[in-house]
Amino acid sequence: MPTAKSTGAKAAGRRRNRPTPRQRLLDSATHLFTTEGIRVIGIDRILREADVAKASLYSLFGSKDALVIAYLEAMDDKWREEYAQRTAHMHDPQEKILAFFDQSIEEEPGKEFRGSHFQNAATEYPRPETEAEHGIIHAARQHREWRLNTLTELLTEKNGYPGRNQAHQLLVLLDGGLAGARLTHSVEPLKLARDLAVQLLAAPPADYAI
Repeated sequence: MPTAKSTGAKAAGRRRNRPTPRQRLLDSATHLFTTEGIRVIGIDRILREADVAKASLYSLFGSKDALVIAYLEAMDDKWREEYAQRTAHMHDPQEKILAFFDQSIEEEPGKEFRGSHFQNAATEYPRPETEAEHGIIHAARQHREWRLNTLTELLTEKNGYPGRNQAHQLLVLLDGGLAGARLTHSVEPLKLARDLAVQLLAAPPADYAI
């Protein structure tokens, strides 16, 4: 039979192993924002799920909008890390380019076909008014800018000359595939986008000039 001392020790151990209030807020916000949307979720809902006092949220983030920005930055970091792991042993730039499509194809079913969290966030703020709302749009665009810059670098390596125009074309295919996957609850639009990307990569890019 457990003693009061052993029970207290176990409780203390659980408290030590519990994530910090900041991490709990970010984890709860990520779960709620990705499954239900951003603007529909109130602060009180996040606080209940995180089991954190309102004062902690304001001292750690300052506002819900700042928490939204932190959520988008964390999602961006996660996607970049997973992409880096996926491509760590790849040497062919084309293989690394197609890895953008492959990663999206693999993760969409687990996300219940919610598409791009960054596109979704930007869609919720079609006319940003406050500085914080502009910050949310900026955070969403940062992820897309990273994709564009990475694709440009890979295309430049593949072709031997700048590939910015073709990178834009590939990103449009990826954006469209993600939007289609969300609408149809299927990876087929992303697979089609990948097939079109293969065709595009086989043709002379629009950047090419003799």
